[in-house]
Amino acid sequence: MMWIKKVWVVDETGHIIYVFSNDGKELLLTIGEKNIPGNDHYHLNLPQDVAFLPNGKYIIADGIGNKRMIIRNEDHSYHSEFGEGGSESHQYGSVHSLAFGPDEMLYVVDRINKDMKIYQQIAEVNSLSYPNYKYIESWSDLGLILDLIVNDDSLWITETNPPRLKQYSFEGNLLQAIELPTSGSNFWIEMHSISVDKSGNLYATDNQAGRPRKLSPAMNVKPERLIKTPYQVK
Repeated sequence: MMWIKKVWVVDETGHIIYVFSNDGKELLLTIGEKNIPGNDHYHLNLPQDVAFLPNGKYIIADGIGNKRMIIRNEDHSYHSEFGEGGSESHQYGSVHSLAFGPDEMLYVVDRINKDMKIYQQIAEVNSLSYPNYKYIESWSDLGLILDLIVNDDSLWITETNPPRLKQYSFEGNLLQAIELPTSGSNFWIEMHSISVDKSGNLYATDNQAGRPRKLSPAMNVKPERLIKTPYQVK
């Protein structure tokens, strides 16, 4: 599949997504047109994230300008889109981050409306309409959320003001909150984007401080207190 072992780079203000070879030396694909925002099948407007399905299709969070999610086929042609702007529970102030979860669920962070929308995939996997997402509910009053990782048994979000990580059950119950330091050499202004490897190392970026960070598990930490690698759609 095209997206496996490739480097995908979202250029928000350039309204474009770049796809590079794994070593970063070869530009393989661009999605959108550099510095040209738009709201059609080709152009983007302040894109934010990409999430990948197992059959080669993928979803673009498009994003802050367009407030929609675009589904593209494995050959990168347009498939469909969903989402709309507004302040109702199913509407978006921004489509900021995407993550898949068990039972074909899709979780979408809305940074502006300070909530998270949850969708259920309802189409047959091998059908032409796949994927087709039905809005289920929104979790509100979450603070200024930026990113999320969904695991097999729970999900994690990052918040700012103050910067912290929070773990929730799939029923929306808060399981734990980890406050991040705001002073000293290890200070955080925000934990904007996160990822985790198989060894439990957490990789995070602080946009406002202008630096990426790697955090390794503490000695003798209980496994249930760690963020695991993101859930993979089967």
